[in-house]
Amino acid sequence: MKHHLRKENNCLNCGAIVNGRFCSNCGQENLDTRESFGHLLSHFFADVTHYDSKFLTTIKYLLFKPGFLSRQYFAGKRTAYLNPLRMYFFISFIFFFVLSLAKSNEPETTNDDNKAQYNILKQELADSIQANAKNSSDSTKAVVMNDLAAELHASVAATKDTTETINFGFGNNGVQVTLKEGRYNTVQEYDSVQQTLPGNKKDAGILHWLIRTNIKLKSEYGSRSNVVVAENFEHSIPKLMFVLLPLFAWFLYIFHSRKNFYYAQHAIFSVHFHSFMFLLLLVLSLLKWIMPFDISSYAALLCVLIAFIYLAVALKNAFHQSIWMASLKALCVGLFYIIVLVLGILALAFISFVTA
Repeated sequence: MKHHLRKENNCLNCGAIVNGRFCSNCGQENLDTRESFGHLLSHFFADVTHYDSKFLTTIKYLLFKPGFLSRQYFAGKRTAYLNPLRMYFFISFIFFFVLSLAKSNEPETTNDDNKAQYNILKQELADSIQANAKNSSDSTKAVVMNDLAAELHASVAATKDTTETINFGFGNNGVQVTLKEGRYNTVQEYDSVQQTLPGNKKDAGILHWLIRTNIKLKSEYGSRSNVVVAENFEHSIPKLMFVLLPLFAWFLYIFHSRKNFYYAQHAIFSVHFHSFMFLLLLVLSLLKWIMPFDISSYAALLCVLIAFIYLAVALKNAFHQSIWMASLKALCVGLFYIIVLVLGILALAFISFVTA
């Protein structure tokens, strides 16, 4: 490829003097601008092969040598590996792309939902019959239609559920909030009834807020008699990981001496750890899809166990600590992280409820 080098030693990109093959100022290769298609193609494959080799090398160390990439980055040895942020965004993109191909875990329609929809249809039919009866010139026909509409209204009233209940579920698949409200149509109606009740019978705290919010939304946007909000762990945790990445780095930072390590170093370590977590979640998700039986409980336990071991070893290798001190820090950081993730998922569930 030497015959493609320019004879002139001025850089075409920045104008600096080029003493070798590459410009020492901007790094551009001093190649002849007139190149054949074969030469262009060979450069393309060279770049792809170079990227692939760096990617495979980086992933190998990320998976099987915890903390190694962070320690190399701290030491300034960065050319042989992918940039941490570029690797993180690439892996997270692959994860979300694969996750989007899976079937959504929407809650199935319940009998209560079918009953509510059936009542709505009967109500609409009764209203339509009544409207036609008013416009009918045949009095006998109008009487028959009004009687039919009255029967439909009575049928809807007889089957209408006027109870208010809230069920909260927290299991292997995620958080599910189910709210059934069929008695009140306006906030004023609800507030007036609440004022007439004795103190021990009134809705209080989060229950009062949920029912009142649901009635308000129902009066503004229509039927919300049975609202089911499910926030799935598999979809929520990766999103929260992305948001909590700098917080995770800060929590690690407070455990170390400010003289020996900077926050930026902990941020790089956090990026490497979260990249590993995305790969781990990706593998576990693929296993859940291909296994003939449900492994949700085992996958969650395995994920937590692997993450703890990996974090402890990574802290030991990256920050030159004893395995016992690294394990203690991994336990503290892990517990904190799990608590924040759970609170984040609960927050997402309530936001989904309000916007449902």
